[in-house]
Amino acid sequence: MSKKRFGSRMLFALLAATTLLVQSTPLTHAATEPKKPAVDTKKLEDQFKKPEEAHTEFTDLGNSYARKAVNRLAALYMISGQGENRFNPQNTISRQDIAVLLTKVIGLQPTEIEKAAFEDVPLENPYAPYVYGLSELGVMNGRSEHTMGALDPLTRQELAVMLSRLMKEGSVTKVAGQTPVTYSDEEDIADYAKTAVEEVTNQRWMQGANGKFNPSGTVTRAEAAVIAERVLDARYQQAEQVKYKVDVERLSLAAGTSQRLKVSSIGGDELPFTPIFAFDRPELGTISADGTFVAGPTAGKGNLTVTVGYNTTTIPVEIKNAGEPAVEKAEDTLKTAPVTSSNDSATEVDESKTVVEEEAKEPAEKDELVNIAPGSYTSVTTFGAPDSYFQELEKQYPGPVGGLVTPTEDWTGYHRQFGRKVTVELDEAKPLERVALTFKQQKTSGITMPEYMEVEVSRDGKVWSYAGRAVHDVSAKEDKLVTRTLSVTLPDVNTRYVRVSFPVKVFTFARQLEVWAKPDSEWNNGAVLLPPPNPAKLEEAKQAGRRVENMLLAYTGEHNELGTWTKEDFLPMVGYRTVDGYMRDQMFDTILFLPYQTIPATKESWTKYMNDLFGSNKQLDALNQAMREYNRLRGTLYSTPTQENVVLALPYPNANQTNFGQLDEKKPSLSFNPAGIGEEQAYLNRKAALEWYFQELMKRWNREGYAYLKLEGIYWFHELVEDSAPKERQLIRDMGSMVHDEALRYYWIPYFGSPGVSEWKSLYFDKAFLQPSYYSDKPVGIDRIQGVLEVVNKYNMDIEIEGDWKMYNDPKFYQTYYNQLVATHKLGMDKNNVHAYYFGSKTLLESVKSTDPVKRAIYDDTYKWMRGRFDRTEFFEGSEMP
Repeated sequence: MSKKRFGSRMLFALLAATTLLVQSTPLTHAATEPKKPAVDTKKLEDQFKKPEEAHTEFTDLGNSYARKAVNRLAALYMISGQGENRFNPQNTISRQDIAVLLTKVIGLQPTEIEKAAFEDVPLENPYAPYVYGLSELGVMNGRSEHTMGALDPLTRQELAVMLSRLMKEGSVTKVAGQTPVTYSDEEDIADYAKTAVEEVTNQRWMQGANGKFNPSGTVTRAEAAVIAERVLDARYQQAEQVKYKVDVERLSLAAGTSQRLKVSSIGGDELPFTPIFAFDRPELGTISADGTFVAGPTAGKGNLTVTVGYNTTTIPVEIKNAGEPAVEKAEDTLKTAPVTSSNDSATEVDESKTVVEEEAKEPAEKDELVNIAPGSYTSVTTFGAPDSYFQELEKQYPGPVGGLVTPTEDWTGYHRQFGRKVTVELDEAKPLERVALTFKQQKTSGITMPEYMEVEVSRDGKVWSYAGRAVHDVSAKEDKLVTRTLSVTLPDVNTRYVRVSFPVKVFTFARQLEVWAKPDSEWNNGAVLLPPPNPAKLEEAKQAGRRVENMLLAYTGEHNELGTWTKEDFLPMVGYRTVDGYMRDQMFDTILFLPYQTIPATKESWTKYMNDLFGSNKQLDALNQAMREYNRLRGTLYSTPTQENVVLALPYPNANQTNFGQLDEKKPSLSFNPAGIGEEQAYLNRKAALEWYFQELMKRWNREGYAYLKLEGIYWFHELVEDSAPKERQLIRDMGSMVHDEALRYYWIPYFGSPGVSEWKSLYFDKAFLQPSYYSDKPVGIDRIQGVLEVVNKYNMDIEIEGDWKMYNDPKFYQTYYNQLVATHKLGMDKNNVHAYYFGSKTLLESVKSTDPVKRAIYDDTYKWMRGRFDRTEFFEGSEMP
């Protein structure tokens, strides 16, 4: 059962970000009209349509076993239909179609060819780069010396052989069969295919039916999609888990010399992906695609980045003058300074106060390299949904007329909205050498350097490959003017589309996006294999920041002093303060701000709560002040200040409310009650109210610019799924999508046995904490904790620890609180789970301030418990209390 919290059985949870959804922004710079990719055959029109065209669900899949795989691959533009929204799953797939599909899922970069070896695949054929790419790799052979049999159907044993060869070229770890699988038609399998059939069977990429493999049977389009999805998932896993080593940890060179870096697999196998190299100071030197670093004539320090799959390694670089010790330029020796908040009103760039920029020395370029970006069509999208308010402020710094690719000294400013993806569409596919973009940091004007720059490439503007990242060593606290040109060197990539991504905190200023190309390929390192962008990688993980481990619920608003948190209240909550007053360690790393359950579901009440939340010297502002003081006491204020995670709650739109208030002066007050307006309208009204509140919440948060706080997520207020409310599950999912669009996590704290616990993941929550509902005046036995553990393990949840003011004076509640700690400690839940903590209001503060050793011990023991050092193993019984 749920405990009563300030007169209610409700608790609420909030926030998260799994994937970062990118939506188009009207901020688009173009020197020319966009050029559409050249398409030579009608059959490939769907594959080469404009990237912004949405995928349409196919009408002929029904309950097909391949439906999920087909729709997923189609959404990624790796497979297409055959006209009129039909996929034709039972049609056979041709050899040239399988070439395109396997090339895309394995990450092989299509290359241009000078001479057609197969008469049925001429140079102008759109399939040619894919067919010849697999042919050169040895994965796909022709039917004869001069024909590929491009339009022929593909047999199952032929596909097995191709997959086996792909496994080798992609360094996919082979799975040994636990129990050898034998097919009743094994004798029908050609000798050349027997080993391959065994391998793909063990890999579970291909499996027979009714005990037969059917080697001569043709592969259907449905079968091809299912198999391709399995290969794609294997590549995602490889990209996440790839292990490699670089032969140097630091690179120190004399000016004018060079050294080649060697990147190899730790296990001694071939690397599954081509290494990508990047550098942040091209005026100091350049890195080639094979890992050769050539130092220029200037001394200084920089950072070289090596990317394999999704993993990166940073190699510090120092260039010394020949025969002299290393010389550090003023720009290289960065002084630390306190982190200051940058409010929107203070972000106007005052060029009169800037330091004169040092002229960047251009690296020595090969004569044949040309920057082909100027004049190209470019588009800009935001990380998450675009915000009109921030876009208006951003218009003050539009940059050059031709967009970011224009080679001028003008800066383009980007304001908040988490980050940008800038896509460049070149006139035609060309062999590229390097992609570079220059950023600056001018902290006094609110402009900071993005933490990284990532590059993706695509031949058709739809199917993308991840091509690494570049980083720098400019401190976020550096307050003088600094510029950096982040440059990623590409291997033998013949492509038409380039996408550059970078995060934006408050303001990011960039200029001169360069795409350097060469007339001919000079690559001698074999096929280029790159992973697709990771669909599951959370942007909040990219943006650093600790994960939530111990989250304290802080009730605010109303209730006078109980609902008003000050700097002094928060300080012993964010940091563990010893009896003698020392700030020894961090306590709760996350604060969940939420209103009391008594808050009415009205626009007026929600606005009042929000105003209180952002008030001066209390609530969020007080927490920010407390974290500054915590860092000062810990000695980290000017070096590596700790930020506190913050989770904010969405008030619950109670379905009984008939008069929420007006969101539009021209429209009536919203009703959440389906009586009289119907369930659909009631649902839409509840959704509109929450969307309004969330938009206002985000504007207020971004406007404040708290230096020592990090918005981590949003919390769903209700402790259960209310089946009687209009379209409750849909509403919860809608809010989850809204939260994820802002790159935030979505939290929930249901009570033990509440409706919806088992389905929390399908409701789009990223994290759910289960209330044990053990701390209660009801006769709940200690075996409840064992039941909680079973539910937590079964549904992959985390737990909440519960207490309130009664544990200080009532022996029953004192022993109940401690028995909860003992039981969870015995079961390992103090070490194996993330935790939320409910203490009524500011209950734990009484323990901090108390001179009674028994009361004080509650605070100390709670700290020991959350650190895994709680040592009590015996339960309290009866009315026992020290």
